[in-house]
Amino acid sequence: MADLLDDLDAEQQGAALASTGPVCIVAGAGTGKTRTVTYRLAHAIATGAVEARRALAITHSRKAATELSERLDRLGVGTADARTFHAAGLRVARQFWAHTGRPEPSPSVLSDGEAWRLWRDTLRAVTHTEPDNAMVRDTMAEVGWARSRLVDADGYPAAAELADRHPGVDVPTVVRGWDRHTTTKARLGKVDFADLLDIASDLIMSDGEVAGAVRWRWSHVTVDEYQDTDPAQQRLLDAILGDGQDICVVGDPRQAIYSWKGAEPSYLTGFATRYPTARVFDLTRNYRSSSQILDWANRLARQRGSRPLVATRPNGPVPKVTQLDSESGEATWVAGAARQAIATGTPRSEIAVLYRFNATQARFEAAFARAGIVTVVADDTPFFERNEIRSILVPFGQTARAQPDRAGLELITSMLARAGFDRGSPPDGLGAARARWENQQALLELVEASPRARHIDAGTLLAEINGLATKTHGPRDDGVTLATLHRAKGLEWEVVFVVGVTDGAIPSTYASTTQERAEEERLLHVGVTRARRELHLTWPSTNARGWTNRPSPLLDLLPTRRTHPKAQRHGATARKRSSTTSAGAGASSGICPHCTDPLKGSAARRLGVCPDCVNSAPGTTGTRARAITEIVTNASSATGIPVDQLMSRTALVRLLDRRPTTVALVTATAGVSLPERWAHAVADIFNE
Repeated sequence: MADLLDDLDAEQQGAALASTGPVCIVAGAGTGKTRTVTYRLAHAIATGAVEARRALAITHSRKAATELSERLDRLGVGTADARTFHAAGLRVARQFWAHTGRPEPSPSVLSDGEAWRLWRDTLRAVTHTEPDNAMVRDTMAEVGWARSRLVDADGYPAAAELADRHPGVDVPTVVRGWDRHTTTKARLGKVDFADLLDIASDLIMSDGEVAGAVRWRWSHVTVDEYQDTDPAQQRLLDAILGDGQDICVVGDPRQAIYSWKGAEPSYLTGFATRYPTARVFDLTRNYRSSSQILDWANRLARQRGSRPLVATRPNGPVPKVTQLDSESGEATWVAGAARQAIATGTPRSEIAVLYRFNATQARFEAAFARAGIVTVVADDTPFFERNEIRSILVPFGQTARAQPDRAGLELITSMLARAGFDRGSPPDGLGAARARWENQQALLELVEASPRARHIDAGTLLAEINGLATKTHGPRDDGVTLATLHRAKGLEWEVVFVVGVTDGAIPSTYASTTQERAEEERLLHVGVTRARRELHLTWPSTNARGWTNRPSPLLDLLPTRRTHPKAQRHGATARKRSSTTSAGAGASSGICPHCTDPLKGSAARRLGVCPDCVNSAPGTTGTRARAITEIVTNASSATGIPVDQLMSRTALVRLLDRRPTTVALVTATAGVSLPERWAHAVADIFNE
């Protein structure tokens, strides 16, 4: 075993030789965290400091638990117990179920499918409607968050308000559903995964016989990715340990990116305070990335108490920030750069495109498909196979085949409207309903991005969409990876593109507090440290609808700014222009630049100007606003109907936001009651 430790560097050896706890290993990205933990446990068992059968290694995912178990087995300590938190809870519940006093002979855990159906039935009963998938997912997510934070149904409303939660379902519905769900589970004799943590913790803390047995069985505990531990998991961990201090935790505060799911990073950062005798080891030697990439990584997420990462790999190219003209141009450029990397010998599987939001996936899938490059979506579904997209494309295809000469863009817009999509009114909150809306908007933007979008018929548009869908369809195991920054954690590639690095995306516009914005910075740190040799950060000057973007303020933390030659005309003055253009300038701040009032409504926030000031806006927005106002005034004079009854002020902003090109789309806009003649004149403005 001494020879085995010779494979570790000095920092790793120091941690591995600390056989008993309390021990805290602060392991930066790429520093050999899992290797160090497994060698430490193997050494402790080999030297007799720990009995293999009494060692418990806890992880946060089945995949991580399996990997840890396999590594321990290869090191000859396969009898050590590697489990997730929920699996540990299930083990305790099964062994001591009789102590719960429940009538069931053993715990009957709801499968994922059973849990989904039970929640759907519950919400149907409490809302007296047929809940859609988004409502079910959002409710389950909110209850999951609350339970991870040790909050019950009665305390949820106050906790949600304090945490500034933005669920996609209203709070009273969550509470009513939660109460009914709990009652139904008890009647059916079922438990869910969150129940396992509660049951196991309660059994250990309230029953001396159970506590003694569990603490004897698991006397030496190792916790992986400790920064991701939530209060419910920590409660079980505390119950298992009791007064014992033989615990080793490993994690990285710079990779704490799951507080929105209930994780509490302070358990890691405050470990030495909680255990005054703890030995703390820093792993800083990075075996993944070049020194140039680590220079950027060290400038991001400068977590207090964390030491800079040190490169061990050879030097590589300097990372680049590339500014492109538009979102579609960004996707095309990235696909071209990936093609060049492949042509020079980089395997497709060693290239990744990382983004903040799931909806971004669509345009990159399409760009790579057009370039003939296979892609793999990390732990997710290809865009055209998502339920919310299929629910649009299936009826669109049926109608397009029956009426191939119909205007393609108008048809797919009507299909989206029939499905409840309103471009100017995204759902409140950040849950599944909002994600569905963003994916539907991505579909519309994907169609609009075609130069022929406004002119091709439905049959031709169907053929184009089917062509893209075919190229992205089916399971792939050897392609360029497309992944959100969250899903990329724990992975690595030779070449990485972090895309859409704009203010409002990274950091997210929803990150309003200092803590939330710090987490967004850590998220970019995670993205940067996924790259081994080559790193690109890109951002588009305008979004899919022509509005001005601003570069992420996090780019100011980096040592250099580069622009792609095609975007030079935007380079030096981009920040100045975007900060002085009234229409669009308020989008990131949420304040109208004219009257300084808060921008209310998504359309106003995207335009960056309020309804009262839109006629004074410079550029195309103001020109169109004044032209539409004149049309409405003339319509009022001709019909005798008051102006505000023909079109409200907020409706004017919605029109400018949606840019409807047909009479049907104009009159379908909420707040617009124009007769056909005048509606036609408004549509003509957007067809010019």
